[in-house]
Amino acid sequence: MAVTPEALADPGADEPVEGDADARTTEPPRERWFSGWHVAALVVAVAFLVGAIAFVVGQRDGDADPLNAVDVGFMQDMGYHHEQAVQMSLLLLAKEGLDPNLTSYAQEIIIGQRYEQGVFSATLDRFHHDSEPGDTVMGWMGEPLPIDKMTGLATDAQMEQLRNATGKDAEALWIALMSEHHLAGLHMADYAARHGKDETTRNLALSMVKNQRSEVLDLARYRTSHDLPIPKGFSDPTQDQRLNPLSFRDSTD
Repeated sequence: MAVTPEALADPGADEPVEGDADARTTEPPRERWFSGWHVAALVVAVAFLVGAIAFVVGQRDGDADPLNAVDVGFMQDMGYHHEQAVQMSLLLLAKEGLDPNLTSYAQEIIIGQRYEQGVFSATLDRFHHDSEPGDTVMGWMGEPLPIDKMTGLATDAQMEQLRNATGKDAEALWIALMSEHHLAGLHMADYAARHGKDETTRNLALSMVKNQRSEVLDLARYRTSHDLPIPKGFSDPTQDQRLNPLSFRDSTD
């Protein structure tokens, strides 16, 4: 579930097979380390990484703005979208008695999405664009919505439900919410990968398409192998058409 294209697995290996368990669930449980001083260590590590990103982005040659409206809108909106994925993962990690393998997914999502937020912020700042979206989002892809109706975002009631859930109920709800969140995110990234102007931004968007698609499938395998239900009101994410975006198909031809 790495964020760099080089670390992505062979896309063909991501296809879900009925009855298959995620390979990681067969490993010995890893110690649940996301607590206490580990939180502080993670914050410091991410802050250092974001600083390094800002330095590298600042060294890009030329003063001309290479970004078009799609590049800018994608980074603004995706940075905002990522924030809720981080918050959902932190809510999961605060719970006791959960499977260490699932908490490792949440840890990786926090690190990966904070990294991408750093890239977005540094790039937008480098070329004098605001990092925050306006009151309307997704207009850059022809699907304008009020920011509080952004596709894939959990409602306040769903976030409160996740906050209060425990045990298997918390695991099942987090998987459902995160899967829907990722499907919406990869839909946006797919458009940016195909219509952006800046090559670096397009490559990052394509990496996100592959990464978030892989994570949706990983979480589906985990759910199946641990006999977790799909909560009421959610559908099977592996049957969602957004899981087969055009940029992914083009990149694997």
